[in-house]
Formats: sequence, C-alpha cells, structure tokens
Amino acid sequence: MSCRRYAEDLTQALTALNPPDWQFKALTCHRVEWATRLLPGKLGEATANRLGRFVRYPALARRTPGDVFHIVDHSHANLLDALPAERTIITCHDIIPLLAAKGAVPIPVSRNARWSFPKIIERLERCQAVISVSESTKRNLLEHTAVREERIHVVQSGVNPSFSSQPSAGLTRLQEREALLKKHGIPQEAKVLLHVGTTGRYKNTPALIRALEGLRKVPELRDQVWLLRVGVPFDTDVQALIESLGVRERLVEAGRVAGDDALAMYYRCADVFVFPSLWEGFGWPPLEAMACGTPAVVSNVASLPEVAGNAALLVDPLDINGLVEATASLLTDPEKHERHRQLALVHAQHFTWERCARQVLAVYEKVVHQQGRL
Repeated sequence: MSCRRYAEDLTQALTALNPPDWQFKALTCHRVEWATRLLPGKLGEATANRLGRFVRYPALARRTPGDVFHIVDHSHANLLDALPAERTIITCHDIIPLLAAKGAVPIPVSRNARWSFPKIIERLERCQAVISVSESTKRNLLEHTAVREERIHVVQSGVNPSFSSQPSAGLTRLQEREALLKKHGIPQEAKVLLHVGTTGRYKNTPALIRALEGLRKVPELRDQVWLLRVGVPFDTDVQALIESLGVRERLVEAGRVAGDDALAMYYRCADVFVFPSLWEGFGWPPLEAMACGTPAVVSNVASLPEVAGNAALLVDPLDINGLVEATASLLTDPEKHERHRQLALVHAQHFTWERCARQVLAVYEKVVHQQGRL
C-alpha cells in the first residue's frame, strides 16, 4: 500500500508541475482474473497475481513508448527486462530482506525472499539510475550492492496534505478525539498511544507491547495508558505476548482504515505516536503523525533519525526501558509535549510532494540528456 501511495502522490505532483517538455503516463499492474475462475482458492489467487505481475504487466510496459521509464517500486524491478535499461529508473524503498539475510537486521527471512531479492538487486545494478528514498537506503545500497554511487539519487518522499493538524469535517480537534475514543470504547481521560503498522517483523511490535506494560506501571500515569493500533491484525505470537503480559484490556485494534483522511483522524486522536521499528527505508508514519501535530517516539536506527530529525524523541528500539521513559516523558510533561508538537509541525512541512516531484523530474532530465534525446 505504501508504494502504491508513493506512485499515486508522485504522479499527481509531477502532473501538477506541468513542465513544458514532459507528459506523464502511469501504468498499473492488474492481476489476470480468469486464473481465479480456472483454479480453486488460494492457488487461483496466487496464479492470477503472478500472471499479472510477471506476464501482463511486462507486456504492457514493452508496448508503451517513452523517453524515460520509471519503475516506482523496486519489487517490480522485473519490468526492467521488458524496458531499455539505459532509459529506466527504479525507486528503491529499502533492501531489508538483503540486510536481514546478512544479519544486519535481526529478523527472519523467508525462503522466497532469499531467492527473489538478489534478482531485484541485480536489476537495480543494471538500470540507468536508482532513486533512493533516504540517505540511509543509499548507504545500504553502496555497502551491500554493486550499484554505482553516481547512479544513486536521494529523493525523500513527501507527506500527503490530508495529514493536517486540523480536522476538515467542521469539528474541533477535541470533538474529533472524543468521538473516536467513544467509538473504540476508550475512556475520555485516557492517555492514548498510537501505532500504525503491518505484521512485518522489522516493525518490532513486541517491543511496543512490552512498553505498554511498562507504562502501566509509571506512578504518574495511574494506569491511564491505552494503545490504539491501526493496521493489520497482530501475529499469533504477538497475540500470545499480549495475553501473557495482561495488557489486553488496554489495547484496541482498529484494523485498517479507509483512506488518508480517516487515518489522519487517528493520528490527531493520539497523545503520542510510538514507532519502534528495527529498520525503515524511509518511514512515513512518524512524518504523518507529526504533520497532524502529534509528538512521536521513534527508533534511532536506519532512516528514522534522518526523517524525524529533532522533532521526535529517538530511542534504541531494543531498549524497552528507554522506550517507556521517552514516551512517559511526553505523557507527563505538558510543556515538553507542546514543544515537540510544535517542532513536529514545523519539521513535517519540509516534506512536500512538490519538492519530491521537482527532484525526480531533475533525474528524468539527466537520464534523457545522457541518451541525447532532448
């Protein structure tokens, strides 16, 4: 979903620039539906998706003319086989599977990722240019791949304007919070932590659950802390941890939410956003939270210090006590909370899609001029 958002927001921003010598055409990967009618259940779903990704999508790309081609998600790097490599750019969001396979990120790697990710890297090494979404990801590419430094262009992503500190539905921020807490059965006087994430092991969800347990024991908070989680359901082992630590009664799983406007309401509802990831190639959620005026506690690893700057509190993702102390300091010190809320709002303003689009367009122009096509 995050890469789809990247594609949509970047395309919209490039089109809005309206550069005189450029026209943009977006291609979308669609699965082959007839496979689901011929094959039962999960086999049909998997076959439909694979045919779409590895047959239909490359065929469509091969038939589409262009001066420059931009694969906006490295997971679709197989498209390079259908395109002229010397005119193709690939955006690399992260190389977490490769880092995990080498032991740099302490998470397991699936057999499929061990087989498929080296093929992605090989195509990154062959294309004309790589857009890296952070300096951290660029360093990873230089250390662990053969991508040449002069071909890597760091262009940080933007934050969608939907993530704003003020509600857009005619409500005050307090009224919005009251309604959302009531919807989820959370007391109005609660101190609310928010986490937005997937089941990816690098999200370090167990640390979040252990921090919730620790925060319940902070005397000044008097067991007022609740954790509101937006995203896919917790994995089975995380569910077991929740039960074993006895924090189920202070945890609400909101599930997936429909669209950025709805997600922004959850960011504004929270007192503190907590994001203890073990690794991120960029890390949108902390920026989205800060754009909504919610202070954040964020890991001090990979791209997150670069993205969060001095607006967030940075902690070692393996230090549960540090995570508890940083979060508690924002929940119990109103002046510190307000200071970081203001820092967050100012910091997030630097990450616009217009800036991102202008820098991406500069990469396009460089590639085209290298080929003598303008």
